[in-house]
Order: sequence, then structure tokens, then C-alpha cells
Amino acid sequence: MSLQRKKVLEGLASNLYSTNEQRRDIMNWKSILRVTFVSVIMVLAFMTVPSGNVAAAPIADPILTDAGYVSGTVQDAIKPTWQIFTKQTIVGENFVGTIGQQVHTYRGIPYATPPVGNLRWKPPQPVTPWDNVRECTTFAPMCAQTPYPQSFFYNSIPESGMSEDCLYLNVVTPAQDTEDRYPVIVFFHGGGLVNGSTSYHGYNAPAMPQHGVVWVSVQHRLGVFGFMAHPELTAESANNASGNYGMLDLIAALQWVQRNIAAFGGDPDRVMIIGQSGGGMKVNGLMASPLAEGLFHRAACQSGVFLSSVPLATAEQMGLNVQANLEAASLAEMRAKSWQEVATAANADLFGTGASGYATTYTEDGYFLTDSMLNIFMNGGVHDVPYMVSVAGEEIKQEGVGVFFQVEFNMSSMGAILQTMSENMTSPIYAYVYTHVPDGWKKLGVRAWHGIDVSAGFGNHQSASRFVYAIVDPALTLDFTTYQIKDPEIGPKDDWVSDYMMTMEAQFAATGNPSLSNFHPQSVFWPAYDDRDMYLDIGFYPRIRSGFSTLSEKQPARNW
Repeated sequence: MSLQRKKVLEGLASNLYSTNEQRRDIMNWKSILRVTFVSVIMVLAFMTVPSGNVAAAPIADPILTDAGYVSGTVQDAIKPTWQIFTKQTIVGENFVGTIGQQVHTYRGIPYATPPVGNLRWKPPQPVTPWDNVRECTTFAPMCAQTPYPQSFFYNSIPESGMSEDCLYLNVVTPAQDTEDRYPVIVFFHGGGLVNGSTSYHGYNAPAMPQHGVVWVSVQHRLGVFGFMAHPELTAESANNASGNYGMLDLIAALQWVQRNIAAFGGDPDRVMIIGQSGGGMKVNGLMASPLAEGLFHRAACQSGVFLSSVPLATAEQMGLNVQANLEAASLAEMRAKSWQEVATAANADLFGTGASGYATTYTEDGYFLTDSMLNIFMNGGVHDVPYMVSVAGEEIKQEGVGVFFQVEFNMSSMGAILQTMSENMTSPIYAYVYTHVPDGWKKLGVRAWHGIDVSAGFGNHQSASRFVYAIVDPALTLDFTTYQIKDPEIGPKDDWVSDYMMTMEAQFAATGNPSLSNFHPQSVFWPAYDDRDMYLDIGFYPRIRSGFSTLSEKQPARNW
């Protein structure tokens, strides 16, 4: 680690810790220092959306990618605000937060050719280079998916709408120049394999780059468009495989990162993948796939431990059922249908999937996956990189939650899997459990609900080699009746927990070890997971506990 990087981490760790008297002052004055939040994962004030009082102007000197230049506009607004910055050859936005720090944002950078027409249900193809400078200041369309109005992702549909033309990523970088390249965090959104978008509030994590990382969030094909297998698709494939197209998209995005992230100040040799809920499922899919070899160097799975896959023949039969529902005579006719027609056909309750539509999981195709997910994880077939896993400590006891969490996952089984991984890997594993809930949410009876770990750790209020942690103190208010977010009261205690987690994540991305004990004497030492079954319990006073596999009889398998 460079001296400059060590000083940065020491500074971040020092900022986290104050005297016990000062920490008591934070708790006593928490009712005075409040911030209103408008999103499930907006925890820091600099995540406020842009003011409408904005003037736009062209910007010069964009960043050069391997497909061409990208540019945006200059925006001026009242602080907190979005402003444009220039950065050698891609141009994006410069976000000024309430604390006066800045980040550079690039939205909607294409990493593959639009998978439309004859490219539907084919592996992603390289981007066609462009001649002019491309603006990267707005989110790309949300990937085509089955309408599911109860999903909170549908409160975040971008102005560009929804489309099959959706293979784009976003990059957020620190505004400060450094002699070192920044570690890179690549984030995969939640929503299982059927819903979601990078435009969802807080997934863009403008807070994280202020902790010395480059942030990348990726969209990929979903549901029937991203995971349908079919005998004709298998026959036309050079790899004799079909399905898993959405995961091949993520492979293409990680390859884009390897080719281009240095132009944004990122280090292609320190890439961490992280995902929440369904995003964590995607992290595990990449951990198990030989195609991802060398594309990432740390992995973090937050509330998304599902290890599901089906044989190719089973997946192909699902595709045939979709074809029958479309009343299409051939694959060519299926490709000629509009995406809305295909989504509607997949939404029919052919597989007992209910409101969320197409029964989507990974296909054991012999290409992306060479065996079942469970066998790969239990037999030492995963990539040997530092790995972190988490679950939320409690679930919201409210009618309607079952819509999202239908499958139960035995915590003792997770412990057995982690133990087997720790025996087969030389890299460390870390585990945590998130139970921290903001006081404003506690008043409403909300505990550590599914996804709260994302809220804390991305500067939305979160954290992720093999480390386990538990959050046991403040969350956000989710009203499952309206599927809208309340405006919870967030105080300095909650901000402290968020900063703690972001600092750990930055440390994990940089070094593969999230423990901050080397950078501040008051920080607890976080041991790697082993047969002692230990995990980090993150609250206002983080501590190490044992018994991760026996935290509860059962926890829902989090894939949303």
C-alpha cells in the first residue's frame, strides 16, 4: 500500500472516532441534527437530487473510452447541487454535496451493442464506436422487465423509460487527483434477476468516491430477456448453451472495466464486485463462473445468498412454454415480437411464480456454469478472492413482505457453506449481520429490513474477503402498503455508522481486508470467518460476535 493511500485510510478512520464524551454528545444532540430523506437508500445529505434551478452549457475535454469520446453539460445550481466538471475525455457531472466535497459522474456509458432484433437472446456484442462526443449526463433506459407496480424499482423509472436497449453503466469518481489509481467498486442492483435499475435512488452512491474509490453501477438484461433458455437458442450457440444472457452482460461490463477504468483514475487490478439482494446473487454467480476469471479481485454479497440453478433441459422447457404462450412458430417469430408482448407472455403464471412473472434463475449450461451453483460452492469451485457476505439482522413484521421474500434460507446451511469455502480458499472470508435501525424508523416499529445494509454502506447508510458483520442499531422506513419511502429522521449517530461502513468498504476494495484496526486503535479487529463462526456486529459501537450460523432458525433468501 502506498504511503499516500495509508494516510488517506488513517485520516478516514480517525474521523470516525472521537472521545466517549463526544460520542455521547452525538447521541444527546441527535434530535437537533436531522436530515430528511426521499429514498430508501439515501442516507447522506449529498445524495439530494438536483435542484430545478439549473443552467446547462456545453462542456469540453471529455474522456476517451475504447469506443469513443463521451461528454455532457455544465450545470450550475444552489448547493447542494449538481454541476458539470471536465475530465480529459468523458464528460459527466460534478456533484457538490452539503459537506462541500465533489465527485464526477458519468451516466449511461454503453458497454455492449443494444441486444435488440436478431441480437435478442444472444451473448452481448461489442459496442459500435462513435465519431462524435457522446453526452453521459442522464441515466439510460431501465432494462425491459415484467411490470410489477408493487416493486419499489418502479418508483425510479428514469426519464428515458424502459427498453431492451439498456446495456449501459455509470461511473462516479473522486474529484481529487491522486498519484495512485483508485480501487474500483462495481455494483450490481437488486431486484432478483427480474427487476431493478441503476437509476434506483442511492445505487449511484455519490458518497463512496469521497472515500477514495471509483464507483461503477451496471445494468443488464433481466427476466425472460436475460435468462430464457430454449432448444433453438442452444442449437445456434457456438457454446451449445442458452440462458444466462444477463450474466454474460455482467462479464462484458467487467471486461469494459478492465479496458477503460484507468482512464477514469481507477485501478483495473483492484476491482471489487458487490451486490445487494438479487445483486448479491449475481456476485455469487460470477464467483462460480469460469468466464469471470481475473475480472475481479474481491467480492461482497449483501443480503443475497441464494445459490439456485436448474439443468439446461429444465430451463429450455421454460423457454418452450413462453414460446407456446406467444403462439410463435419459431425462434425467429419470437424475436420479431415486441418486448412488451414477450414480457406479457412470460408474465403468465406458467411456473407458479406469481406477480413477479418469469421464473428466473441460472441455467447449468456448461458454459457460464459448469455445474450447479450449490455444488460449485460446496466443492471449492469458486474464485479464490477475498469474499464478504451479510444478512440483515431482523425482518419487518408487516403484511405484504411475503410478496418479496418467499423462499427461506437456513442460516445453519449458510454457515456450512461459508465453512466449506473457508477450508477450500486461501483468501479470507468475512461475515456481518446488519441490524442497525435509525431511531426515526424505530418509532414506527421498523427493524433491520431487507436492504437496509445497502442504505448504510453506500452513503446511502453499508459494508462488504471472507468477512461477516452485523448491524445492530439505526434503518429507514418502508411503508409496504404504498411501497413508498417515508421521510425518516436521520441523525449524526446514523451518519457515523454509515461513514464507518463506507470506510470499511473502501479499505476492503483497496486491500481485501475490511478491518480498520490497523488505522485506528479504537477500531475493533475483524477476524476472518472460520470454524469459530465469528462475524462483525456493526452498530454505534461495533463489536465481534460468534454464532453467525445460529443467529436465527431461518432467514428469508434475499434476492430482491
